[in-house]
Amino acid sequence: MKRRESMFVLLIALALVASAASQQPDTPSKARKVSKSAVEEITLPNYPLDVPPGPNLAAFQQHCLLCHSARYVTMQPHFSQTVWEKEVKKMVDAYGAPITPEEQKQIVEYLVAIKGPVESK
Repeated sequence: MKRRESMFVLLIALALVASAASQQPDTPSKARKVSKSAVEEITLPNYPLDVPPGPNLAAFQQHCLLCHSARYVTMQPHFSQTVWEKEVKKMVDAYGAPITPEEQKQIVEYLVAIKGPVESK
């Protein structure tokens, strides 16, 4: 076991030496400019969620937006309540979504409100 430990220490030492050597410039002209701060900040764009209002929106946001984007859900076709019930149940049964039966009803109500049957004109 000691031989294995000493080989491990040797590998770490070699890695440190290689790392230190790669950080030193070959010549002064190849020296890297290092910023004052090792951490650079970036600002990412803030896109607001495009979630339509409806009943039980909070339940939908809390459970569905963990895995699905708001756009993905709003791009779905209009389904009947029965189809939405099956879809939400599938998320629980097949994918393990932690949604109680009461919350499933709330989510279905929301989905039917925003993506339920289209009224004929």
